[in-house]
Amino acid sequence: MATTITIADLFPDDHGMILVAKDGVDGLPRHISEVTNGAACGCVCFGCGRRLIARNGGDIRAHSFAHRYEDMVIDCFSSGETALHLRAKEIIASHRRITLPPSFVAGLDGQPIEVTPEVCVALRDVTLEAVVGEVIPDVTATMPDGRRLFIEITNTHPCTTEKIAKLDLMGVEVLEIMVSSYRAVPLDELDDIILDKAPRKLIHSSEAKAKAAEIAGYRQQLEEAKRAEAQRLVGVYRSPSIHNHLKAQTLTEDLVQLGLAEYMDLKDERPSAFIIYRRQWQAVVLDRLYRAQSEFLTPMDIIQSFANAEWPKKEIAYTTSEHSRWIAANIADDFKSPYEEVLAYLSRLHAEGAVYEIKGKGFGMSRELFIRIGAAIEKRERPERRINELKMTFRDIGSLMLPADGRMPSFDAWLKGRAVAVRLSVEQLLIDETGKYTDLTDRMKALYRATLGLKAYKKVDQPEDLVGLPVHNLVNRLMTAIAEKDKREKAEWDARLQRQKAEEETLRKQEAADRVFRIAEAALFWVHDVELFLDTPLPEHNDRTPRELASESYQGFNQAQAILSKIRHAEQAVRAAENLKRDVIGKLWEQAYSRIPRREIADLWPRQSWPELGGAKPLDYCKDEKTLKRCLEVLEDFVASERKRGRR
Repeated sequence: MATTITIADLFPDDHGMILVAKDGVDGLPRHISEVTNGAACGCVCFGCGRRLIARNGGDIRAHSFAHRYEDMVIDCFSSGETALHLRAKEIIASHRRITLPPSFVAGLDGQPIEVTPEVCVALRDVTLEAVVGEVIPDVTATMPDGRRLFIEITNTHPCTTEKIAKLDLMGVEVLEIMVSSYRAVPLDELDDIILDKAPRKLIHSSEAKAKAAEIAGYRQQLEEAKRAEAQRLVGVYRSPSIHNHLKAQTLTEDLVQLGLAEYMDLKDERPSAFIIYRRQWQAVVLDRLYRAQSEFLTPMDIIQSFANAEWPKKEIAYTTSEHSRWIAANIADDFKSPYEEVLAYLSRLHAEGAVYEIKGKGFGMSRELFIRIGAAIEKRERPERRINELKMTFRDIGSLMLPADGRMPSFDAWLKGRAVAVRLSVEQLLIDETGKYTDLTDRMKALYRATLGLKAYKKVDQPEDLVGLPVHNLVNRLMTAIAEKDKREKAEWDARLQRQKAEEETLRKQEAADRVFRIAEAALFWVHDVELFLDTPLPEHNDRTPRELASESYQGFNQAQAILSKIRHAEQAVRAAENLKRDVIGKLWEQAYSRIPRREIADLWPRQSWPELGGAKPLDYCKDEKTLKRCLEVLEDFVASERKRGRR
């Protein structure tokens, strides 16, 4: 049974042994396992064409083909490649067609552009390893349009760079087919793989080359146009047409006075991307960084504000950083776009420690420089600020004065007098850092607070330090007004107290009468003569009557209620005793009638005196359950004695 031969079998195995050879008669591949042993195998090497010996029947030698001893000058490693190429040539020659992959070239943007689509083309004049110039293609063929096609079948090693360069010079179409991933496929199943399926690429295509040349030409035109435009932009950049911006120049001079000249190019005359001087827009950047405080600025923030002011040169206002760097690298190394100039300035400030950068947020002024600028501004503005501060307090004090109080002096004259008082000039006083100015403002504010407090009738001490101001009459008037107000308030207070006392007395009497009424109302239910009860002296209360107790206070009212409560309880006790006696007397009569048969004796017995009851009559003796029980005991003794005597 014939062994199935794969692509892998065409090549020496891991030990370098040849397993497949070419039949010397029909040229077909033969596996070592299907031929006669020894020289009778009739096979030759695919690579060198020499006769081979089959070693497939012994136990000592490896199972493989081998060159004859006299032919083993060198090892033959090309047999597998030759066999594979022969098989590929047979397939292509048999079918006379091949599928070409799409071809691509890089476009202007570097992205691949398809030049030709995938297409299956018919072939003629198919030959194997024909020598063409300095190269020997695996397969040579002619396409329908007459172009020559070289086909390279690659198993492990693609075409070398040198070979590709030689093929390119020949102006032919070159197709490379990779079959390394099909090593396990039998040779009989290679047709579709070689013709259509195996990965392939056009390593040379006249159409792709023409398209590439076209793109290269267009790219050259664009490059020339780009360079020409760049030259024009460089001309604009180097144009000396710079304008003076008055407001920005004022800001520049202001920052110089604050000691920031080191951060600006004051005498710079280099080309610029702006229509105003470099020092001026740098001053604006410094000012914005200072005013931003805790916020961050990006170069784009600054450029946007400059664009709103139309400061960038129009022709280069929107030059991208990429284009700007290209111009600097290829045309003029000093060229910068507006954005690049601002970024370079911020980078310089960063290097000098004037600003810091947080990635993703932008630039912020360093705390040291911020404090330095703030201190310089404060020192410069100190005289004006202090003048305004003093004037405000001066006017506030003056606003409290009436015509009768006199007139305030001029502010300048007063200030000069205060300066002389501390042996300074006005200018020295306004920039003083020794505490003399602070002392003056504190005294002025204290005087204003005191006079303002007096005007509001507050209890404040009379100001003694008038800070050189003629406000004696003002202070005296306010103190007099406070005294008069106190007098009026005292009189009003006394009158209010009198009214309050009268109201309290009326209320007290009303409450006393109400308490007496409530006691009288409660007494109606428990005493026969309410007025007699109210006016009866009580020894336990120093002979005061219930009326007097209730009228005096709530405590007395409670005491009167307690007395009435005692009367109520006593009355309730009497009524309870009477009710109880009535009940037990009823029970006594009931027992008397039930125990004594004769009615006349039963009527008489409760009304008689009995020694057993201490000589008392049962009707008088019987008051409660206990006495009732005793009476019934006497009744039983009486009934028993009557029975003994035979009385019925």
